[in-house]
Amino acid sequence: MGATWRRLAAVVASLIALAVAATPAAAAGWTTTQLPGGPGELFLLNVDCPTTTFCAAVGTQNLIATSTDPTGGPGAWHTVYAGEGRYEDSVNGIPVISNRQVQGVSCPSSHLCVAVTALGQIYTSTDPTGPASAWAVAELKPTGRNIHLYGVSCPTESLCVAVSGRRTNTGKVFTSTDPTGGVGAWQEADLGEQFDLRAVSCSSATLCVAAGANGELVGSTNPTGGPAAWSVVGAPAGSILQSIDCVAGACLTGNTGGNLLATSEPTRPASWRATGGGGSVQVTGSACASASACLAVDNNGDVIVSTEPTAAQPHWALTNVRPYSEGAEEPGSVGANGLLGASCPAVSLCVLVGSRGAILTDTEPFAVPPPSKPGGGRGKKPAKGRRGPLRPRSRIARLDFVTLDEEVGEAGPRKVKMMLRFYAHGPVRRFECRLDRRRFRTCRSPKRYGAIGRGIHAIRVRAVGRTGLRGPAATERFYVGRLCHRGACLRGAAPLPRGPGWKFG
Repeated sequence: MGATWRRLAAVVASLIALAVAATPAAAAGWTTTQLPGGPGELFLLNVDCPTTTFCAAVGTQNLIATSTDPTGGPGAWHTVYAGEGRYEDSVNGIPVISNRQVQGVSCPSSHLCVAVTALGQIYTSTDPTGPASAWAVAELKPTGRNIHLYGVSCPTESLCVAVSGRRTNTGKVFTSTDPTGGVGAWQEADLGEQFDLRAVSCSSATLCVAAGANGELVGSTNPTGGPAAWSVVGAPAGSILQSIDCVAGACLTGNTGGNLLATSEPTRPASWRATGGGGSVQVTGSACASASACLAVDNNGDVIVSTEPTAAQPHWALTNVRPYSEGAEEPGSVGANGLLGASCPAVSLCVLVGSRGAILTDTEPFAVPPPSKPGGGRGKKPAKGRRGPLRPRSRIARLDFVTLDEEVGEAGPRKVKMMLRFYAHGPVRRFECRLDRRRFRTCRSPKRYGAIGRGIHAIRVRAVGRTGLRGPAATERFYVGRLCHRGACLRGAAPLPRGPGWKFG
């Protein structure tokens, strides 16, 4: 499983409820619909709404869901499984995200939708709300290579642009002026091995921008013009860009460091401005209704909104619409609150999709509070009761262990690998982790450690806020080996049990 799939798997839950329900989200204004898909199987990865009365969402299971009433609840969404039908992927019986999924979708109108898969398939339909048979399949499979398509954008019914990443050895752009014309209607442009493209957005037939896993941004004013028509429009940021959305007058993207990048001049590299969005993990989706109304989502259930996204110092308001506790009662639920895609056809509607088959809608998504003034009040004095900038509070969500020994003896395993998952409350610039007496170092969730020996250990995580202030460290103690209490012994690797009397060895 490649780095992209590991990254995606880290933000989704292993199980979702079987029931179909429409329930209010944690924040006022956002309403959640959950599509059925079987326990833990359905993760919606992308959505596109060309109008307020039509949306198409795609995800795992080879699923495509469409609606002519996006705010109408679960009964307003129609689901089909195109091509070979429904996929069910699992590892040791636990459903997972894999290559077998519909990764991106674009609908220039309600009469045409184009979707792409990580298996190099292009699905097209002139009847998107029809049955699965209404979707035609074109296979992009050059001799000796696999094509892994990550995103597609169709600014008009006579132009579509799709991108693929490094799994094909080089970054590629596929274009078609006849998207329903089958595999022969698509032309390939090889941009070179330095590009690893993961998303694309075309605000018009004469302006497309693609974003990549190395933080690269490439653009073209003539997308069908071959490799020479594409050039770097943003310097590599060293962090994965997973989404991008461009409308007339604005482009927005975000990276796995929680930073947002916006511009009103996407073909001018110096115009891209990076702003800390305040999210605690990774920006996974972006959408603009207009040049003065953009939002982004992250895999911690946050929505980050601005009505001045391309300003020199834009104000971004963050709201957590899917609390971390959502789905926490379900086994393997880390990341159950992730948001993975967004679309805003108008300032009066935004549609978000995410883990556990969730679709969130809001008819006033850009009604955000203005930025607070220094001190928190209108005058020169600090607001009453305020004691200065808040420090973010980190939380350790879960420790997972893998034993490195072929056999575990009486004394338990000698060495284990550990994967640490964590999150934070409050705007976060970065995280820092520390194992035992080692120094704190910058880290991201999930953080992996290898070859931890026998003994009692302590792992600590602290968050650094946007002001640079560090919050208190969250600590979890665990053991590797054997732990005994009144003659009963535990062997393995796990968090330390509560209560006195436990002895190691």
